[in-house]
Amino acid sequence: MERLNANLKTIGWLNSVRGISNGKIEKLLNYFEGNTTYLWDNFECEKKNLQLKEEIIIELSRTKDSFEENMLKKLNEHNAFAVTIFDETYPLLLKEIVLPPYILYCRGSIKNIDNLSIAVVGSRKATSYGKWAAEKFTSELSELGVNIVSGLAAGIDSVAHKTALKCGAKTIGVIGCGIDVVYPKINEQLYNEIAEKDGAVITEYFFGMQPMPNNFHDRNRIISGLSHGVLVIEAQERSGTLITAGHAADQGREIFAVPGNIDSIYSKGTNALIRDGAKITSSLDDIIEEIPLLKEKSAKKNSIDLTCLSSDEIKVIKSILSGNKTVYEIAGETGLETPLLLSILTFLEMKGKISKISGNKFTLNQ
Repeated sequence: MERLNANLKTIGWLNSVRGISNGKIEKLLNYFEGNTTYLWDNFECEKKNLQLKEEIIIELSRTKDSFEENMLKKLNEHNAFAVTIFDETYPLLLKEIVLPPYILYCRGSIKNIDNLSIAVVGSRKATSYGKWAAEKFTSELSELGVNIVSGLAAGIDSVAHKTALKCGAKTIGVIGCGIDVVYPKINEQLYNEIAEKDGAVITEYFFGMQPMPNNFHDRNRIISGLSHGVLVIEAQERSGTLITAGHAADQGREIFAVPGNIDSIYSKGTNALIRDGAKITSSLDDIIEEIPLLKEKSAKKNSIDLTCLSSDEIKVIKSILSGNKTVYEIAGETGLETPLLLSILTFLEMKGKISKISGNKFTLNQ
């Protein structure tokens, strides 16, 4: 029979009961000195000493014996998995923040989630200017192999995720509800596409949790926590996006803001961020110069060794240089016949110049 490890079983069980917050889980773990096995085995003996409400104790006792079986069933039903802060696969950047989530429920893949990541966030009611800016910066960051993190909301978030997928980049969507709940419903296809194309949809909320307003404040700390920097495209004066920027500041992350029209309500928040010290961002270089890892990536991209390559191989390299591309896209840009192009791609892979990634696209090796 499939089993959950002790940490996942115990923390998942605590997390499944409404009224037990992430902070309360931390207090319980501290009470039991971090020993989840002891907590699980001795809950009934210790429950009156835990300073929990009576209804929470009753619910924990009621669900304990059947929890592992039910948890495994839900994970399998929704093609999901879960990691705790004690697992090696838990995102390293997230461990750095104040009160990191003790458990994450995931769909897709969290492989390479610790690679250089930038959050691209903004208004749900995005303007045409905001959508253009989100697509521009996301595509340019994606071409440098940067993970794109956002909140799977309507507007700027959706543009960022879709652009990253189009460019063959890894994108991570952090949601404020259960992993089995799609919000907003209009993003169901995007949600599935992210999970299917080597991206990840993650949440700290147990199955069935609906998107309550307070959840998004906590969700936003994870968006910034997973990122080396946060790029704010558009935001109203009292936007939830500004909460993400606030978390980023508290976490020591770089904050970038795209300036906007002073008459637009959707730029009042970003312009205020710039006034308060966020980096004014009008080009990719503004981001590159603040993040050393990104500067290194950019330098490598601009110093690709083209010696010992044929003219046709150089054509292909230059085509992929502007962004990850499919065979069809490369053929269209280079004018090379498909049989010849396939041979060139094979040789370039053998030479270690390129690699095939998700979406049947090719990317340059750094």
